[in-house]
Amino acid sequence: MDQATKRSLLVGQAGRNLRSMAMQGLLPLLRTGGWFPAVDVYELEGKLVVCVDVSGAEPGKLSVLAEEQLLTVSGERQCKTPEQISCIHQLEIERGFFERAIPLPRSIDVTKASSEYSNGFLVVTLPVQRRRERISIKVG
Repeated sequence: MDQATKRSLLVGQAGRNLRSMAMQGLLPLLRTGGWFPAVDVYELEGKLVVCVDVSGAEPGKLSVLAEEQLLTVSGERQCKTPEQISCIHQLEIERGFFERAIPLPRSIDVTKASSEYSNGFLVVTLPVQRRRERISIKVG
């Protein structure tokens, strides 16, 4: 592995670590479930893409609610474990109910939102709202 690749991997890991530490203070605001799935949000031409790591969750049991500037994803992940465990040496996989509210950086058109689930990732595509509605209200 060359130096540039090593440096890139270290920077990526440092970024993930900082995100995790920063998010700890926001957890009460952004989740109501038992665990906190990782999320990437990025923008492509005319749309936002939200990728949620929900490996182990059944796609048909996921709930996705899109609002103008908020996406809420909830569900449950179960991991089968043997019935008679004599000793646990390591336990890192989060289980149970989760709910994650993801603030969106731009207003979206909720009527054209779509999603797909592949390889443990829920990918939600949200077209950016091109215009804001404005009305004139008559007084008196």
